[in-house]
Amino acid sequence: MRRFNFLDWNKEFREARNKVRRLLFNPDVTVRMRGVMEKCTFCVQRIQNAKIKAKAQIRGGQRAGTVNGPLPDGEVETACQAACPTEAIVFGDLSDPNSRVSRMHEDRRSYALVPETYTKPRNRFLARVRNPNPALVERAASTGGHE
Repeated sequence: MRRFNFLDWNKEFREARNKVRRLLFNPDVTVRMRGVMEKCTFCVQRIQNAKIKAKAQIRGGQRAGTVNGPLPDGEVETACQAACPTEAIVFGDLSDPNSRVSRMHEDRRSYALVPETYTKPRNRFLARVRNPNPALVERAASTGGHE
């Protein structure tokens, strides 16, 4: 997701002489200068923090596994994934065939945008499920229901 940053968030930051004010900003989120396009980073800071935590637990003997092994499916939750109550956003390891996101990629409803460019995007979408039963469609139309 891209958005254009019209606001000058750093104006007060530049003018402020109080160094304590710098601590108010979240170190995991960068605030760009005015006019800079923002792009989703897929919460790379959360992924790295989870990897560091897992390695520390393995080295401390609190967790089984190898230090260079992959994280278990569902251990990292991105900000948008945590904010979505319907679980419509799923992240995971595509190289693991048993992960939830890998199974959803293989679903026949899964599609990518602009496939003719051959870019192999990692974002995939699932098509809406519609009920093709004609009796239900006629009933919904007669009661003024939505499609």
